[in-house]
Amino acid sequence: MVFIVFAIILLTVLLDIWTIKISLWDFRYSLQSNELVGTLVEAVEQESEGFGDYTRGDISRAELDTLMEATEKAVSGLQKDYNRIGEERLAWTEKTERAFKIYRQECKTFFDIDPLAPEFIVQQYKLFRMQDYLKSYGSTLMSLTSKAVNDFYKQRFPLLFFFPAVILTVAIAMITVVAKTSSTMSKTLVEPIGKLADASRKIAANDLEVEDVVVDNKDEIGDLVHAFNKMKFATSEYIRTLEENRVALDRLHAEELEKIDAENRLVKMRYKVLRNQINPHFLFNTLCVISGMAKLEDAATTDKMINSLSSLLRYILRTEENEICLEQELSMIRDYMYLQEMRFGERIKCVIDCDESLYRINVPTFVLQPIIENSIIHGLAKKEEGGFIRIHVFTGLDEKEEKVLSVVVSDTGVGIGPEKLEQIRSGLTDEGEERNTIGISNIYGRLRLLYENAGFEIDSIEGEGTVVKFTIPLRTEGAT
Repeated sequence: MVFIVFAIILLTVLLDIWTIKISLWDFRYSLQSNELVGTLVEAVEQESEGFGDYTRGDISRAELDTLMEATEKAVSGLQKDYNRIGEERLAWTEKTERAFKIYRQECKTFFDIDPLAPEFIVQQYKLFRMQDYLKSYGSTLMSLTSKAVNDFYKQRFPLLFFFPAVILTVAIAMITVVAKTSSTMSKTLVEPIGKLADASRKIAANDLEVEDVVVDNKDEIGDLVHAFNKMKFATSEYIRTLEENRVALDRLHAEELEKIDAENRLVKMRYKVLRNQINPHFLFNTLCVISGMAKLEDAATTDKMINSLSSLLRYILRTEENEICLEQELSMIRDYMYLQEMRFGERIKCVIDCDESLYRINVPTFVLQPIIENSIIHGLAKKEEGGFIRIHVFTGLDEKEEKVLSVVVSDTGVGIGPEKLEQIRSGLTDEGEERNTIGISNIYGRLRLLYENAGFEIDSIEGEGTVVKFTIPLRTEGAT
C-alpha cells in the first residue's frame, strides 16, 4: 500500500516537472532566440550609424571598433542547434554568418583606403549596402523565430490544459487512497508507536518500572514492541548494576584518596626531615678546619668561618617554609662555599651568575646545597687539581610560552660515566630506593611535589664535568 502511494506521488511530481518544462524552459529558450536576433539587428543598425559618424569625424576609430565588436558578438551568439531551430532558420543563420564574414573583409579594405582617395566613398557606400543586407537577414531571422514560437505554442497549448486535469485527477485518487489506508495504518502502526513513545518518555524520566507495552500486531511492529520490552528489562537491570558498581567505586576512590593523602604527608615529612639534616662528615671536617685555623691564624678568619657556619645551621634548622626567596638561598650557598673553600683551599672555587632583579623570586628551600655538595664530593674532591662550580640563574619561556626560572649548576669535576649516568636518571623516579645522603633524587621529588610543570635534567661527560639544570614557574616572594 505504501508503495502504491509513493508511486502516485512520484507520477504527480514527474507530471508537474514536465508541465513546468513546457511552460517555462521552452518559453525561456524562445525568448532567448528572439533576444539574440534582436540584438543582431540592433548591433548592425548601430554599426551602420557608427560608420556614418566615423566618416564625418563625429566619433573616433576606437568607438567604431567597440560597435563592430558588439556586432561580431551578436553574430557569434546566434543559435545553431538544428533540433531546436529547424532547417530553415539554421539555413538563414548560416547565410547571415557568411554574409557577415564577407562584410568584415570589406570593412578591412575600407580602413586600408586613404580617406582622400576616390575609392574611399565607393567602398563606404558598398559597406552601407552590405549593412542593409545584414539588417534584412536579421529581420528575416526575427520573422522566422517569431513564427516558430507561435507554431510551438499552437502545438503545445492543448497540453497545458490536459496535464493540470491529469494532476488534479491523480491528486483526488491519491487522497482517496490515503483516506482509505489511514485508518488501517493508525491501528497497526500509529497506535503501537504511540505506546512505545509514551513508554520511552517514562524511561527517559528514570521511571524504569513502567509496564510492558501490549499490542495485537503479529508483524514487524509486534516484533519491535517485543524487542523494546526485552531491552527495557535489560536496561533496568544494567542501570541497577551500574548504580551498585558506582557506590562501590566511590568507596574505593575515597579510600585511595585517603591513601594518597597519607603518602603525600609522609613524603613531605620525609623531605622536611632530610632538609633539617646535614652531612656529619662535613660538620666534623669543618670543625677540624676551624680548630686548625684558630691555632694558625688570627681570630678574624676564625670568626668569619664560625659566622658562616652559624648562618648555615640557622638557615637549615629554622627555615620551615617550602619556598624562600632566591636571595636568601644564594646567601646560604655563599656561606656554605666559603666553608668549603676554607677546607679545600685554592682547589675549589664557586661563581654565582645571577642578576639582582631575580632575587625576589621564590625557589624551593635548601634546593641548591645538595646539588653543590654532590659536585664537590663526587666531582671536584676526586681531582687533585680541584676545579670550580658555576651557578647560573636566568629566566625564560617553556614549551607552553609561560615564564620559568632556570637554575644551572655546572662543575669541572671528574664527570660521570654513561652507564652510571643512566642509572642516576632512571633512579630519579624510583621512590622505593633508599639513599643515605641528600641526593638529586630527593631534589627531583621535591620539585615534582611543589610544581606541576617542574623540569629537571642532568648531563655529564666523563673526565670533563657535570651539569644539573632545573626549571620552575616564576613565583615572587609572597605568592602562593
